[in-house]
This record gives sequence, structure tokens and C-alpha cells, in this order.
Amino acid sequence: MSETTSSSSSTGSTAASQILTTLGAGSGIDIFKMARDLTDVEKIPQQEKINESIVETEAQVSAYALVSYQLAVLKQSFEGLNDANEMATNTSSSTNSTAVSFASLDGTAQIGSYDVTVSALANGQQSMSSEYSSKTQQLNSGTGFNVVLAVGPSGGTQTNTTISVATDTPQGIVDAINAGDYDVTATLVDTGTASSNYRIILAGQSGANKAFSITTQSSADASVAGPDLGFSYAGAAAVYTMPFSDSDATGATSDQNLTFTFGSATATVDLYNEASSVNDNRYSGLSDATLLAAINAQLDAQNMGFTATVSSNNSGFTFTQDTPAAVGSAPTATLDGSAVTVTQGTAGASSNTMQAATDAKISFNGLTITRSTNTINDLVPGAVLAINQVTETSATSNPVRLSVASDTSTLKLKVQTLVAEYNDFNGLMSELGSSSTDENNEMMGALRRDTATVRYVQNALRTAILADADNADTSGDPLFSSSTKGFRDIGISMDKAGNLTFDEDQYDKAIVSSYDNVVTMLTANTTNQSLYSTDNRGLAQNIATVLDDLTKADGVLTTRNANAEETVEDYQEELADLETRYEQVYDRYLAQFSAMESMMQSMNGTKDYLEGQLESLSKAYDNN
Repeated sequence: MSETTSSSSSTGSTAASQILTTLGAGSGIDIFKMARDLTDVEKIPQQEKINESIVETEAQVSAYALVSYQLAVLKQSFEGLNDANEMATNTSSSTNSTAVSFASLDGTAQIGSYDVTVSALANGQQSMSSEYSSKTQQLNSGTGFNVVLAVGPSGGTQTNTTISVATDTPQGIVDAINAGDYDVTATLVDTGTASSNYRIILAGQSGANKAFSITTQSSADASVAGPDLGFSYAGAAAVYTMPFSDSDATGATSDQNLTFTFGSATATVDLYNEASSVNDNRYSGLSDATLLAAINAQLDAQNMGFTATVSSNNSGFTFTQDTPAAVGSAPTATLDGSAVTVTQGTAGASSNTMQAATDAKISFNGLTITRSTNTINDLVPGAVLAINQVTETSATSNPVRLSVASDTSTLKLKVQTLVAEYNDFNGLMSELGSSSTDENNEMMGALRRDTATVRYVQNALRTAILADADNADTSGDPLFSSSTKGFRDIGISMDKAGNLTFDEDQYDKAIVSSYDNVVTMLTANTTNQSLYSTDNRGLAQNIATVLDDLTKADGVLTTRNANAEETVEDYQEELADLETRYEQVYDRYLAQFSAMESMMQSMNGTKDYLEGQLESLSKAYDNN
């Protein structure tokens, strides 16, 4: 209560003093300015010292962040040298890239040339169903059924999977197959044909071992067949017959031929031997095996897709389609230039197997190779081969010549970049640890109060760079007896200022004479390395690990940065406390000066009273 009264009294006195000062009463001194000046004389030196410490510590925080960033840049450069497949840039060429090429290469790709002939491509089976009028056509009277998918070569080992089809429609079958991972995908295709618009297309994975077949069964009883979906329909080979008798052969005259035309191809058999003076007729009749052989030889030569036999009733020749397919235009035939009637025995119809499952077949440097895909990654180490089309046996570019060449200039550029980046970092550390400052460079000397950290980081990095690779330490390691154990052996050394120097001539000699040892020294012949691996990792990864240790969450730089940030907060709190404390000092000065003003005012009042009394007395004497 007494404190409140005192405070109220002080506040009232201060307010009265302010009025008196404004009116020119009291001492006439500006007590507010005098109180502030006296307070500032004590506060400002301390305030400036704290602010200076804040600026210096904040500069330290910025410096730690800058060092961490530069170390991360250096780490990335060293990690660019830690994988064997990153040491060089390999290039490839193909004499027929349309047919065969390298899909990808890495730095470990085996250098050389390879001859490749492609006789078959790998394909995935594609089969189509019967035609349906709509997506929702019922296929089993509204009752669900099972689809049994058998994957594997015909006559070989197959994997059977039973797929439940709850909705007996084309769309229901597609949805059921695509709901699982069955190595087959289903698509419902609108063919655009009126009243039979839709077919289900099944597509399997490439390779002969991924062939498949589809059957159906009742959901209630597996021994009862379900609806026939048409996927296994083998088609029908077209059959045509042309008349031919023995007399057509024995009675042949000069320039008399038998022709069979299908599409744009014509098979022609000469029935008369113009060069013979003994027997003018080449063939004895319909049953002459040489005549049948001659016809089939011409059919094969023209790639007509038919095989000829003698008709069962010996009325002529029967031509049977090799591969079942629909025939758009019927074949024609002639004898001695005159058309003969060709009779259709069976209409051709395509199989519902649109494409068979096949393996790729190639000759690789004379070795026959089969694979289930057209992308082959196990023939040339470090390279992926892509085959795209069958090569023509008569083509000048067959076999296809593939070549792999290595360009080691990539490694040289990486090394030169690393040296430059390290020297930039070393210059930065010298600047940050400098004992002097520069008003034009706020980071100059930012870590002069923490030179221990500067030296620690510099020494850790220098030690790592000047070390030998960890696979050069024992007699069992590949570099033990090698002349390439560290960076010094490829032309990189350190001068008195701590900067790296690069001897290009020494580097070039090392690459030419012992490139493999250089790769081993840097990478330990490993790829895709992990920071946490305990195996030999090569010199580049060892240094990258040291850099990671310096910047990780519990590393020295992160710890020092956190401490500096806490120090800034402490200084800011100290600054706030200083302000509070000296505001109290200011209030105390002001209260004291206000009391003085009140006293002066009272004394001035007494003075004025005495002056009035004396003046009255003086006037009284003057009147006498």
C-alpha cells in the first residue's frame, strides 16, 4: 500500500513539475532531458556492447550456414566420383539402329564391338473373344461363372488360376481379370460392326513361357463347362481345288504352264520341256510326285501361304491354306493360258489368337541366344540391348555391328571441378577465420572468435584428402602393390596455403597407364554406395562420409550453429533486461528532479513574498 502511495505521489509530483517547467516556473531546467541524458550515459555503452555481440554472433550463425552449404557442394562432388559406373561416359553406335541398338549404357559397359543378327522378336500373346452385341450382353443366363487362366507353354508346365466372374457380361469378364495380377490384361474393344460390336482382347506378357489359354467352368461345379468365350477358336484353313488330269501333263505342248494366283502372287509351273529332244513332257501325269513338288516349290518361292496336294478323288490339285485366315478374294488358276474353275472347299477364317507368344532369337557374335523380352541386359556388362525388328539376311547391314567406346574426359572434368570447389572452400574458411574485418565484406572474420572450429573442419578435410584409399592398406587389397593409392598419384597435391593443385600431365599419364587402378582407388569398384556400408568404399566415398559427419544433426557445425543461435537469444534477453533496468533508473532521476522543482517553486514563492513586503516598506518610507 505504501509502494502504491509513493508511486502515486511520485507520478503527481512529476506531472506538477512538467507543468511548472512548461510555465517557466521552478528552476527553469528541463529535468526530463536531464534525467534521460544521465540515464543514457550509463545505458548506451552497455547497450552498444550487447548489440555489437549480437551482430558478431549473428554473423557466426550465417558463417556456419555458409560453411555447411559449401561442404554440401564438396560432398556432392566427391559423391560424383564414388561409383565405378560414373567414372567415364560410354557411347554406343549401331550400323542399323532401327533393328538393334543399346537402350542404355553405364560407365562399366564393356568396351568392344558385337555382331548381332535378329531372326525373331519376343511377343506377348494376344487373343480375342467371340463377338458380342453389347457390353452388358448376358453370357450365362445371368449366372456368374469361373474363368480358368492357364499360363505357360502348350505341352509344358502351366500355372492355372481360377478367376471368379460375378457378372456374366463382357464388361464383367474384363473387370474380373483386371482386378488381379494374372500376367494378362483384358480390354473391351468396340469393333464398330453392327449387332456384333464388342470383343474382349486379352494381352499377355512377352515370351513363349507366357503363352496362355482360357477355359470356363460353372461356379457351382468345376466339372461343368461354362460359356464358350471363343478365345481358343483356331480358325479354319481355306481349301480350294483346281481340275487337272493326266492328259494335261502328257499332252502339254510348247510354252504350256500351270498357274495358281492368290492376291498379287502367282506360282507358275512349266509343263513342257523345251530343251529336251527326247521327252517333250516334263511330267507323266497327276500322280507324278515331281510335278507336285514343283508346284509346292513355286508356292513357297512366292510366299503364297498354301500347300498343294492331289485331290482325294484324283480330279486335280487341292490347295490348303498354311495359316487359317479369312480370304477376301478367291484364288484363280490357268492351264495353257486358259482359266480353269477353282472350287472352294472350305472358307478361310482367322484364328482368335491374334498374336502368338514367342521368344526373341538372335545371333550374338555367332552364339544363338533366346530371351523372353526384346530388352536384354545380360549380354554386355553395363549395357542394355534393345532389338526392334528382324534383320534381313540379304541386307548389307546384316549382321548389325554394335560398338561401345569409352570417353574418360568425364572423369577429368569432375576432378578439375572438385579441385576448384575445394579451393573456393579453403578460401572461404581463411576469410571467415581472419583476425581482421572489412566493412565491404560483412563475412570477413565472422568466425575469428571460433577459430577452433575453423581449424577442426580444415584439418578433418585435409586429412581425408591426403589419405590413401581404404582398399590400399593390406596385402589382400587390389591397390596394395599399385602405384595408385591416393589423389597424389593422379596429380592432385596441396600447397602451403592449403589449396589443391592439379598436375594435368601426371593425371593423363595415370589414366593411360592405370585407368582401372584409378577407378579402384576412387570407388573400390562399387556402385550405388551407402554411407552406412562397412565394406571398402574407395577414397571418394570416404571423404564424402567425413563431410557428412561434419554437417549431420550431431556434427560440429550443427552444434556450433545451435549454440550461436542460443547466444543471440541470450543477448536479446539481456538487452531487454537492460532496457527495463534503466527505465527504472530514469524514473528515479525524474522523481528526484521533480522534488527539486517543487522545492524551487516553494522557495521562489517565499522570495516573491519577501520582495513584495520589502517593496511595500520602501514605498511607505518614500511617502513620509
